[in-house]
Amino acid sequence: MNKLSPRLRGIIEISIGSVGFGFLGVFGKVAFNSGLNVGEFLTYRFTLAAMLLWIFMLLFRPQWIRLSAKQITIAALLGIFGYGLFSTLYFTAIDGLSVTLAALLLYTYPFWVNVFSHMFTHDKISRTEALCLIVASAGLVMLLWGHIEVRNAWAVLAGLLSGISYAIYVLVSGRVQKDVRPITSSLYVITFGAIALALFHHPHFENVPHLTSTQASAIFGIAIISTIIPLTMELAALQKLKSSEVALLMMIEPITAVILGVVIFDESLTWLQIIGALAIASALTINTRLKAV
Repeated sequence: MNKLSPRLRGIIEISIGSVGFGFLGVFGKVAFNSGLNVGEFLTYRFTLAAMLLWIFMLLFRPQWIRLSAKQITIAALLGIFGYGLFSTLYFTAIDGLSVTLAALLLYTYPFWVNVFSHMFTHDKISRTEALCLIVASAGLVMLLWGHIEVRNAWAVLAGLLSGISYAIYVLVSGRVQKDVRPITSSLYVITFGAIALALFHHPHFENVPHLTSTQASAIFGIAIISTIIPLTMELAALQKLKSSEVALLMMIEPITAVILGVVIFDESLTWLQIIGALAIASALTINTRLKAV
């Protein structure tokens, strides 16, 4: 892949990352149906991911672990106020809303990335980019449209804040982590995210030896497929592409999630969802091809 242009490598990396994130719902559904609660699942996810990364790095790339105090501090803040905060807000929203509405609020983050980019950085959005964002957002609504339920008004705010906090994470990561190896950044972001989640949720780690094979498989799967790989790929892509483009390409994630729902859980797709998926795919393709011209 080194022979490819940096831009194409970035597109491939964020596409792989988005597909990995798309498995979140699968592992989450399996874990919650098996009896794990949100706090336990989130904390076990990040703790295992951190442990696996530390073992790998210490055995094979110990020289990559070294970072300056400033870089470690930045990674700590991204882990705590980025992934730790975002994950907690999102699953708080799920607890008080239908999953559909929580997902729709989360996926406002491409909009917020573009707004914040336009306001605070030099990454100004063009008319074509704005049009692609509108089309993709409309497609997202059609793709995820379903049962809308609000059991707790505060959960609506939590859902919206999950999208805003993730947008800030993407923007800040794209700005401050450009000189750090993506896997090294992932190591510290995930580690501090695990610490923050453990302090917030107070899971019972003494129950880990008693996890069922289904629960252990879900935790192991989400730690690798939906945490280590996609987070590293996302950080790598942010070093090559604009944050606004990365955010838009990450809409591959909900398409992946819907496809997995059909393949694994025998869920059916409506024509509205199919049209929505095609709208998202078309907007992403047009935006990517125009950027390459």
